[in-house]
Amino acid sequence: MKDQTKELSESSRFYRLVREVMARLVGARGEEIDAAVDDCLERMGEYFGVEAVSLGGISKSGNLTPALRVWGRLPARDKSLATNPPPGPEMVAQFCREGSFVYSRLEDLDELPQYREHTRRMGTVAAVFWLYRDLGSHTEGMAISSPNPKVWPDDIVECLGAVGEVLFNALYRRRAEVEADRLRRFEKVVAGVASKFVHVPPEQVDEEIDETLGRICECVDADLSTLLQWNDSQKSAMTVSHEWDAGSVDGPYFRGSVLSDEYPWLAERLREAKPLLISDLEDFPPEAAIERATCERIGIQSIVWAPFVADQGLQGYIALSTVNRPGSWLEGIVPQLGLVGNVFASAIERRRADLALQQAYDEIRKLKDHLEAENVTLREEIKISFEDADLIGKSHAFRTVLHQVELVGHTDSTVLILGETGTGKGLIARRIHQQSGRKDRPLVTVNCAALPATLIESELFGHEKGAFTGAVDRKIGRFELADEGTIFLDEVGDLPIELQAKLLRVLQDHEFERLGSSTTRTVDTRVIAATNRDLDLLIEQGAFRSDFYYRLGVFPIRIPSLRERRSDIPLLIWFFITNLQTRLGKTIETVPKRLMDALISYDWPGNVRELRNIVERAMILSPGGRLELDDAFPGRQRTTDISPSTTERQSKNLQDVERAHIISVLEECGWKVRGKDGAAEHLGLKRTTLQSRMKKLGIRRPSA
Repeated sequence: MKDQTKELSESSRFYRLVREVMARLVGARGEEIDAAVDDCLERMGEYFGVEAVSLGGISKSGNLTPALRVWGRLPARDKSLATNPPPGPEMVAQFCREGSFVYSRLEDLDELPQYREHTRRMGTVAAVFWLYRDLGSHTEGMAISSPNPKVWPDDIVECLGAVGEVLFNALYRRRAEVEADRLRRFEKVVAGVASKFVHVPPEQVDEEIDETLGRICECVDADLSTLLQWNDSQKSAMTVSHEWDAGSVDGPYFRGSVLSDEYPWLAERLREAKPLLISDLEDFPPEAAIERATCERIGIQSIVWAPFVADQGLQGYIALSTVNRPGSWLEGIVPQLGLVGNVFASAIERRRADLALQQAYDEIRKLKDHLEAENVTLREEIKISFEDADLIGKSHAFRTVLHQVELVGHTDSTVLILGETGTGKGLIARRIHQQSGRKDRPLVTVNCAALPATLIESELFGHEKGAFTGAVDRKIGRFELADEGTIFLDEVGDLPIELQAKLLRVLQDHEFERLGSSTTRTVDTRVIAATNRDLDLLIEQGAFRSDFYYRLGVFPIRIPSLRERRSDIPLLIWFFITNLQTRLGKTIETVPKRLMDALISYDWPGNVRELRNIVERAMILSPGGRLELDDAFPGRQRTTDISPSTTERQSKNLQDVERAHIISVLEECGWKVRGKDGAAEHLGLKRTTLQSRMKKLGIRRPSA
């Protein structure tokens, strides 16, 4: 009777401990979970009178995996003892088969000689293992151990299971929190990559790629990253062009490696343009002996290869690896890495193009006198190369915008389009929608500046009958109309600040209520916004919410003004002429060179919209087949003296133009180089890059 009472008392004491463990973990968050788990392991150790309690795993091949959490008072030992020899597959097989593994002394392990030697070298004489789950390649569970022989209670496995379930659930909740934080930081890096590389000078492309690879590794907890690209136009071999490694990794290992020569199995697999994941070196097939041996030599345990593909097919891969530890890759990492890879490839190609443009500059100077003769060629080029009647341009600045549109179009990310009036923000929004998976659903446009402040909320979210004076019927809002499609918020900078909070909720949670209704509605709507206003200034003035701005600006696209892409003006002029001839009943065959020079030199404050209006007016007033401008054109006076200035400007070499531009910006900034509103910020350069160019061009601040 006394023994039964004692057993009941022990059982009651143990389950009181379980309840306390559960209560401690239920409300824990973040690092509180780690502290609570450690405290629970210590209390378990004290309760069972053991010297070590751990949560960890063993691979099916019989190797230990890094422990998740450990508490213990066992004497410190050389880490090599844990793997010389490892536990062995026989022990793991028995563990998985029975769901537990118990021994009270070393003699109990006579039938498992490898595990007996392993546990002897570790100094563990008695232990209990409880299986939490079998993950295929490895197992996870809870263990308690003692350096001395020990008689375990009959219900020891059930006791460990009761606590182990709670502790593992807490650890996985903690892991989910960490994973969500990693995902947020990774998405932030990906969102900023495209806009960052638009302004990177050619000489800094390699440095920025290496830095971005490092930031990706930090976000996703990788130790090594490489960028692989085709090394020739025939795509016969792929080469590692860039590599980043953590400080603990003694690299570089692969930079300059040609896959077809050094790693034939991998080269053949990557040609398929499909993701490739190696979670464990056992995943390598026998024919990949070279690749496996290399990973073993370096200590690589897991790798993910993510392809990036353009219209021309496979462009390359980004590979991430962990060294001397298993990897845990974020869900959805492969397509995100593909976006980054496309940005890298574009930056490298842009660098090649810039070099080609530099070499072609002398040829351009020789051809400057043939502008008038090229009018017909430009017209034919428009017909052949620009079937899209909305977006015309070949300049670097405009091609950069189109590339950004291509990158973000097929995603559901929110886009913020920035640009002056008349630059074509609405056309860019339409192009993004047409390239998305929502192209067969509506694109709903809302001009936020054209609606009275009192009606905007009703227009966006709708209202119920009687919600306000004049609401005689129920009305569906624009967000509901755009469900499964896209809504374009034009002139979003003019939204009343009190409405911005409600829009922020829709952006974050896709939820809203109609005016006069308490029913929460959910929509699947992609948001594209545009503005010609300085949102940073509006935030400083308190007229625009910073949190709304950051949520809108997931993927910002800045459309250059027409004066920033003057080389596109001849194409646009002939495009407008071609499209207006039928409607106006006129045929324009030539544009005089002096007139074309005047149109190119004008600053176009109204941008493309103003250019179209000027061309249409000129066609109406031109009596024959030669385009003529009247005195109403604001830049008319330039036609009389355009030739000397044009000749002078075109006679300068690139360094003269660059020097003059830098001096002009420095003078506007009061010769302030660094910091906010400094010349480096206005030029889109790093301070060190600007100072280096000033030194190279001999630019010095004039003495007072």
